[in-house]
Amino acid sequence: MLALALAFVISSTQPAVALPVEDAAAPPTAEQPPPPEEELPPLIKEPALVSFVQAPYPDEAREAGVEGTVLLVIEIDERGAVVMAEVLVPVGYGFDEAALEAVQQFQFSPAEDELGPVPVMIEFAYGFVLDADSVEGAVAEEPTDDLPAVELPVTLEGHLQEMGTRRDLLDFNVLLPDLDMQATTDADGMFAFRGVPPGVHTLRAVLTGYDTIERDVEVVEGEVTGLELWVRNQSYREDELVGVYRREKEEVTRRTLTVQEVRRVPGTFGDPVRVIQSLPGAARAPFGLGMLVIRGSNPEDSAVYVDGIRIPLIYHLDGIRSVINQNLIEAVDYLPGGYGVRYGRSLGGAIDVRTKRDYLEDGHELKWTTDVLHSGGLLTGRLGEDPEKQWGYALGARRSYLDLIIPFFTKNSGFTIKPRWFDYQLKADRLETPAGGRLGIFVFGFQDIMRISTPDDVAQGTDQDTQGDVDILYSTHRVMLDWERPLGEKVDLHFTPSLGLDINEGNFGGSLAGGQYTTLFELRTELPWEISDHLTITPGTDFIGGPWGFNVELPFNPEIAASYDPIGEREDWSIEDSGWAWGPDVYLDADIRPLEDPDRLLITPGIRYTYAWIPGEYKGGGWDPRIALRWLPWESSVFKSSLGIYHQTPLPFEMYRPDDVVITLFPERATSATVGWEQSVGQAWSGDIELFYKHLDRLLVMNSQFTSMDDPYFENGGMGRVYGMELMLRRAPVDRFFGWISYTLSKSERLDYPDDPDDYWYDFDFDQTHILVLVGGVQLPYDFEVSTRIQYVTGNPWTPAAGGIYDVDQGYYWSYSTAEYNSARMPDYFATDVRIEKLWTFRRWQLATYVDLLNVIRGTNPEFVRYNYDYTEWAYVRGLPFIPNLGFDANIRF
Repeated sequence: MLALALAFVISSTQPAVALPVEDAAAPPTAEQPPPPEEELPPLIKEPALVSFVQAPYPDEAREAGVEGTVLLVIEIDERGAVVMAEVLVPVGYGFDEAALEAVQQFQFSPAEDELGPVPVMIEFAYGFVLDADSVEGAVAEEPTDDLPAVELPVTLEGHLQEMGTRRDLLDFNVLLPDLDMQATTDADGMFAFRGVPPGVHTLRAVLTGYDTIERDVEVVEGEVTGLELWVRNQSYREDELVGVYRREKEEVTRRTLTVQEVRRVPGTFGDPVRVIQSLPGAARAPFGLGMLVIRGSNPEDSAVYVDGIRIPLIYHLDGIRSVINQNLIEAVDYLPGGYGVRYGRSLGGAIDVRTKRDYLEDGHELKWTTDVLHSGGLLTGRLGEDPEKQWGYALGARRSYLDLIIPFFTKNSGFTIKPRWFDYQLKADRLETPAGGRLGIFVFGFQDIMRISTPDDVAQGTDQDTQGDVDILYSTHRVMLDWERPLGEKVDLHFTPSLGLDINEGNFGGSLAGGQYTTLFELRTELPWEISDHLTITPGTDFIGGPWGFNVELPFNPEIAASYDPIGEREDWSIEDSGWAWGPDVYLDADIRPLEDPDRLLITPGIRYTYAWIPGEYKGGGWDPRIALRWLPWESSVFKSSLGIYHQTPLPFEMYRPDDVVITLFPERATSATVGWEQSVGQAWSGDIELFYKHLDRLLVMNSQFTSMDDPYFENGGMGRVYGMELMLRRAPVDRFFGWISYTLSKSERLDYPDDPDDYWYDFDFDQTHILVLVGGVQLPYDFEVSTRIQYVTGNPWTPAAGGIYDVDQGYYWSYSTAEYNSARMPDYFATDVRIEKLWTFRRWQLATYVDLLNVIRGTNPEFVRYNYDYTEWAYVRGLPFIPNLGFDANIRF
C-alpha cells in the first residue's frame, strides 16, 4: 500500500498574520518566524487551501519505519500563491525537504481585509504517516471488536499562560522534537502527552507572535510530570480602537486611531480624549486648559457626552486629564461637524465618550497609574459563579496633586495657580439578562478647584477687589441606567435615564462672585428598526430638565452700566433666581442604502426639534433638518458631504429677567455644510481632506439699548462665519512606526451689531489661522518606545490698550483702547514634546515606565499680555514651561 501524507493548518488565536505591503517579501529566520505586525486591519477572510500537493514519502524514513510532522511557516501573497516557506521545527529523515517541496506548490484562496486581498503569513504542519503494510516486517492484524482500545496514560501535562495578562493560550503548539510528538493547548491553555518514556526530553512551545519556549523536562516512570509555562507576547497592545464610529451610524467625519497610537502621543498621558487636541478642527486652548474650541466655536458651544448622556465638561480644569478614567474608555467619537440629529443643543462640535462593556472572564484586574501630576486606579472583574447571572464591575478613582507642585515652580513669578481635582467611577453590567440585551448602571463624578492668587506686594492699587484670590469650583455627579432589549428580530429598545447634579461657583476678588446649581434628569431613548438591509429608521428622544438656581454678586450696579463712570463711586449689587427648565427634544433619522451593495452608498437624512421651556419666563425652539452622505466610488475611496441646521438655546442666566419681564430671545442658530474625501493607500497610509463652512446668526450679544433693569440684558443680534479646510495624513501602526500630520486652515469672525453702520467684522477670540500638528513614534527592541509631537499654531488675537485713566477714589488705573477689537495678534505658538516608554512584563503583571517631556523646545508662546500699573508698558506672559513628567502604569491580574 502507498504511504499516506496528511497535511493540516495549525490554528491559533490569529490564524493568519497579515503582512505590511512593503515587508511582504522579507523572509523569516530559520530559528524563529518574524513577529506579527502590530495593529493591522482585521482579516475578514482567512486563506483557504484549494490546491493540495502530496509529497512523496522519504525513502530514508520508510526504511527506518518512522513517521513525522514538519512544522513550517509559509507566506501567501495577494493571489494565494506560496512565495516563501521555511521549516520551523526540523524533523530529519528527509521529511523537511519533502514537505518544503510540496507546500511551495500549494495554491490558496487569498486572505482579505476590508480593503481587499492582502499577503499573510501562517503556520502549517505537514504530517507523514505510514500504513502498517508498507513497513517491512510489519504484520497486519485483523480488527477485533471484542477487545477494547488501549489508551496510554498521560505522563506529561502542562498549562500555558500569557505573561503579564495570565490569559490562557489556545491552540499553542507544544512539541517534543526528540520523540516526534506534538500536542495543542485547549481553551484552558492545557496540553497533555501520553506514553512519554522516562528520561529527560526537550519541550518546545511555538506560536507566531510569541517568544518560543524551550525547556528540558524530566519524566519519571509511574508519575505524571506537570508544568506551568509562561509565554511572552511580542505585542501586548493590539485589537483595541478609539474613535471607532458605529457602522450603522457612520458620521461624515470619522477619524479612527488605535489605543496604541493614543497612548504613545506625548502630552496625552495615555488618555484617549486628550488626543483630540492633536486632531484637525481642534484649536489650542490657553495654557493647555480643558476648553473645547472646535471649528471656530465658543468653548461652551460644543457638546460633551458620556454614553449618550450630556455632561458640562470633558476635561478637568488643568486640561491634562479627561473626567473619565482613561482605562474605562472604550472609544471616543470626535465629531467636529456634520453630525446627525442624535446630538443637539450645540453649534460647535460633539464628543461622545463610550465606556467599556467587556470584562475578564476569569479573575480581576487592577490598572494603576502614578505620575508627577496625579495617581489613580481602576479595578475590574466579574461577580457571581453562574455565567447567566454574572455582573461585570469597574471601580475607579483618581486624584491630582498639581496644587502641591505648581507653587514650587511659580513661587518667584508674582502669582500662584493651584488646580486640584478628583474623580470617581462605579460601573456594573448584567452580562446576560433573561429577556436578552443588556443592563448597566454607571455612577461617576468629579470635582475641580482652581485658585489663582496674587501676593499683596505685587497687587495694583488699594482696592481689595483687585488683590483678592480667584476661586473656581466645578462639580458634576451622575447616576445612569443603560438598558438595551430586543423587541423583535428587527427592532431594539435603547433606554438610558440619568440623574445628575452640576455645581459651578466662582469668586473673583471678593465682590465679583456667582454660582449656578442644576439638578438634571436626562432620558435618551431610541428604537432602531432595521426594515431591510437597505433601510433603517431610528426615532428617539433626548430629554433634559430639572430645577436650577443661580446667584451673582457684582461690584457695580448694572442698571447704570450704560453710563458707567470708572472714576465715580461704586455700588455693590447682587441678584439670585431659581426655577425649572425643560428640554424635551425629539428626533428621527434614517439610514438609506439604495445600491445593491449596501456599503457603497449611505444617505442619512434626519430631523430634530430642539425646545426649551422655563415656566413663566421663557419658551422657544427650532427645527434642525440635517442630511449626510457617504459614497464609496472605489474600494479605498470615500466621498462625503453634509448639510444641516443646529440650534442652541440660551443658558438660564442669559434668560433671567426680574419682575416677570417677558423674554424675547431666540435660540442661537448655525447652518453648516461640509464636503470631503477619504483615501486609503495600502494597509498603512490614509488621507482625509474636508472643506467646511458655517454661518452663525441670532448670536447672543449685550443689548445695545440697555438702560435699566426692565430692558433685556441680551439680544439676538450677533452674526458669525467660520470657514476653512482640515487635512489629515496618517500612517497606521502596521509595523514599528506610526504617525500623522494634522493641519487646519480656518477663519472665524464675528459681527455683533449688523444694523450699526459703525460696527465691523472682527476675529473670534480663539481664531487660529494655521494649526499644524506632527505626531510620530517608533517601537524599538526590548519594548522601548519613543514618540514626539510638534505643534505650530497661529497666535490668538488681542486688543492693545492705549493707556490708563487713574481712579482717585480707588487708587487704581483703568485701561482704555483706541484700536479695533482683536486687531492685533500674539506671536505664533511652537512646542515640541517627547515621550520615552519601557514596558516590563512579569509573570502575573506588567509595568510600563515612561517620561513625558513637555515643551522640550518652545517658542515665546505668549498666552496673554501683562501691563504695568499705569498701562504704559506691557510684556507677554509665556505659556507652560518645560515639564518633565515621570510615571508608571501597572497592570495586575489576580
